[in-house]
Amino acid sequence: MVEEESAVLTIGGTSAVFVAFLQEAVLRMIPYTIPAIMLLVLDLFYGCRAARYRDEKVRISTAVRRSVTKLASYVCWLILASTIALAFHKDWLEWSVLGLVYLNELASIIGNYLETKGIEFSFVGFYRWLLKVIAGKAGETMEDFEAGGIIKPKENPRDSKTGRYIKKR
Repeated sequence: MVEEESAVLTIGGTSAVFVAFLQEAVLRMIPYTIPAIMLLVLDLFYGCRAARYRDEKVRISTAVRRSVTKLASYVCWLILASTIALAFHKDWLEWSVLGLVYLNELASIIGNYLETKGIEFSFVGFYRWLLKVIAGKAGETMEDFEAGGIIKPKENPRDSKTGRYIKKR
């Protein structure tokens, strides 16, 4: 009888601590949901515009499905970032994880936007430049930023006679 009571107390105590930890993690991630939703809406908007620019058929069901998948992914990243920050008692871990996730999404949005303007955006060049900035080795001006291969004019991907987008093979 005593063993059963101690097992119930151990399981109940462990569950209470785990629920309290998750509750605090969820409360910590609430302020970070607003930027995630804003990035999700911008990605949907500019992704549809870029697809239309490429003369692809934009299906609402596909766009919504991808957006819901991305929303679930954001929730996972939010939970991961807040639980890591709670476990190690370091707020900068939370900001770092979410900063990388949001920065990657922002780069995608910028790439889609620039594609509709006929400008090619190099993600590799952007991340190299960002690493230089973070490392403190970037004494670059905006001219260096553009000349570094991050942003460059795109060759006209449209047929001059029909005006239709030419797909790369």
